[in-house]
Amino acid sequence: MIFTYPFASSTRGAHRGASLGACILATALSLAGCDPFDAPPAVAIEGLVEGQLPDPTAPFTVTFSEPIKPESLAFKLVVYETDGEGRLFDQDEDAATELDVLFRSDPETEEGGLGQLDEARRVFTATLSKTMPVGPQLALVVDSGLADDAGRAWKVRQIIKFGFAFSCGDQVKPTTFPERGTYFFLVDVDKPVSAQIQLLADIRVDPDSGDFVGQFTNGDRNPALDCSTLGLSCKDTEACRTYPEPACVPPSEKTSGADGYVDFSANFEPPTGYSFTVRGCVTDSEGGGYSFGNLPVDVVVQSPPITVKAINLQSAWTRDDEGVLRGSGSFTAEQVYLGPSPSGAGVGSSLARSYAAEELPPIPAPPAD
Repeated sequence: MIFTYPFASSTRGAHRGASLGACILATALSLAGCDPFDAPPAVAIEGLVEGQLPDPTAPFTVTFSEPIKPESLAFKLVVYETDGEGRLFDQDEDAATELDVLFRSDPETEEGGLGQLDEARRVFTATLSKTMPVGPQLALVVDSGLADDAGRAWKVRQIIKFGFAFSCGDQVKPTTFPERGTYFFLVDVDKPVSAQIQLLADIRVDPDSGDFVGQFTNGDRNPALDCSTLGLSCKDTEACRTYPEPACVPPSEKTSGADGYVDFSANFEPPTGYSFTVRGCVTDSEGGGYSFGNLPVDVVVQSPPITVKAINLQSAWTRDDEGVLRGSGSFTAEQVYLGPSPSGAGVGSSLARSYAAEELPPIPAPPAD
């Protein structure tokens, strides 16, 4: 698990220098005077709470902090899928990939439903032709150029992630999801801190009800990998990486996709390792796929001291052409604690894939019911 923390200066001289510079700058500004900054219209999704919306059948509503120029509004609702560099499929270098667009609206086009901007030009409501999918990570993508009446416009496009909470409810639903399997989960946390979490999971599913129990274990770069067989000589402080291409890397380096599972092994020994039991359910969906969700669960890491309260992973799964089960979805958590201090709710996205148990070192099994 890789976290990025903001650090303050620890040098007294540097602190004094920065304070003196700030005072000089503040004095100069107060003497010269300056106009208050007026930003372009802020965009928000109505009803979004910690990255989740409650009802995939309801109209989708976008709000703006001030009236917008109607001709400047161009946006789409998409399934959030990216390449290894984090670029959406309409901006990557692979011509074979393209965005899965659920709804599109711009001055010349409207696809996937009907939309309307209110008279105050601050609320756009879209009624989609199809129900939005439950499980996968979705995104509102607003093109650059969105402007207010004064002409203040965004120079870059905005991406706001969202999803819909999946619940099996009380109804028993048989499933064709594998009764037993091993999986690699890759969680990219956007808030409250930037982090990537790698998890190796052993999941057992009851085919008659769809209920599952899984043991999720922290994944770290596998120290047993030897890059010398690949013509590389890694330092003692480096790890051997084989995906996407062989290299000697810092052990904390993020991996660029779920296929990076080949470079990880389970670390369940405290203080840096951890393992936790997850319960939830999986249901069959249209087209031969699956919807996957878990009951909220807390995770405690001793070093660094981090507690993540009520983790929830929602995802949609399908098989690729090679028969590999692949999942894409969202990550939420009620609260993230850095040490004893609450830092805010957790929001992010997740990828997952199945792998054969013999491909990696053994991982802990879930408890027997």
